[in-house]
Amino acid sequence: MVVLEAITAALAADWRGALVVALSIVALFVTGEVLRRRFAVETEYTRKLSHLGAGFIVGVFPWLISDVVTVVVLSLAFAVLLLGGKLTGTLGSVHNVERRTSGAYYYPFAVLGLFWLSEGNPLLYCPPIAVLAISDTGAAIVGKRSGKRRYRVMDGARSVEGSLTFFALTFAIVLSALAIAGRPGWPEMLLVTLVVSIMATATEAVCVRGIDNLFIPYACFLILERTLRLGLADLSGWFEGMILTLAVVVLSWRRSGLTEAGGLLVFVIGTLAWALGGLLWVLPLAALYAFFVSVIPDTDPEETYAFAQDTDLTDVFPATAASLIVLLAFGHFEDDALFIPYLATLSAGGALSLGRMARNRRWPAVPLVFSGAVAPVLPVTAFDTEVPVLAVSIIGAGALGTFFLLSMTPFVGRRLLSTLLSGALAWSILA
Repeated sequence: MVVLEAITAALAADWRGALVVALSIVALFVTGEVLRRRFAVETEYTRKLSHLGAGFIVGVFPWLISDVVTVVVLSLAFAVLLLGGKLTGTLGSVHNVERRTSGAYYYPFAVLGLFWLSEGNPLLYCPPIAVLAISDTGAAIVGKRSGKRRYRVMDGARSVEGSLTFFALTFAIVLSALAIAGRPGWPEMLLVTLVVSIMATATEAVCVRGIDNLFIPYACFLILERTLRLGLADLSGWFEGMILTLAVVVLSWRRSGLTEAGGLLVFVIGTLAWALGGLLWVLPLAALYAFFVSVIPDTDPEETYAFAQDTDLTDVFPATAASLIVLLAFGHFEDDALFIPYLATLSAGGALSLGRMARNRRWPAVPLVFSGAVAPVLPVTAFDTEVPVLAVSIIGAGALGTFFLLSMTPFVGRRLLSTLLSGALAWSILA
């Protein structure tokens, strides 16, 4: 009853704006269908038209909508419309693409999450939405038409030309927004724009199957919100993190066998760890990476490239995804108690990754699994002697058992779930 009253009150206050948005979205979809069916426009282009047009429509939310409840209703209605169009085949202008992607379904929830996080602040809401709409669309078009230097991202591909286009458009969008708002001053404005553009471009480059619709606006929001709120102290952390992580990736490139996508992901995660948590949060991540690289066999270039299949997103992301979630939670709540769950998720990721390596190469599993579980935890004791190394490592190694049980189920994301459960266990017992 209370929920219904809240929805009714929100819609009563925002009904004009909600109506404008709803009619505009329907008109956008109808236009896409007409272009596809009547004029035989390729689905890739009608899809990008919908992507771009929806960005402009939802970009005016701060001036049309006052209550986040209204955005919840609109986002859910948008999602139902997309799902219904998929099931009935009436929205081919959005769904009829050959590649595997769920980006259309993520879009309304990205808008909702961003509006909620930004509390409707135009400076924190509009630039990320514009980047998602304009930069992503521009990069896709340029990559499709002119992309010659390509790099693999799991079962897809990106182009250097597309990524450079994304960077240039993002830089222009963010700098224009900050200049209009007059925040921050010069040259901080230029530096903030540079950080947002680099991190958003790297994030876009490693996102697959439409998940960039969630992560691109979030990355832009996170950097804008922190740098505008905390000033130069936070801004310097981003630059330090980028420089240090880039140096690590470059220096270890040949030895690690990282693919381009794997290297970009290491860059993104390492930068986030330094910018949000500092040295203490980077150290276990760096220790795990160093240990992982140290056990790679020293082989000829062809065998090293084959090993790179283990150091692409398919291994780097599952090993660190849960830790990234905890890290971002720390960035928002700044609760030091999250450090132990962070260590446990890295320990679990290390155990699972080294266990996978042992299985693929028929190496002794037990010493590698335990070493992978201990590697990210042990160096932390140099700065914090109260860290329960043995307990965290046991919980991390226990993720292997959880993963084994989950492997007998139809669940996807088993490594992510296993590492998250290790973090939750460490939180409840040790934190």
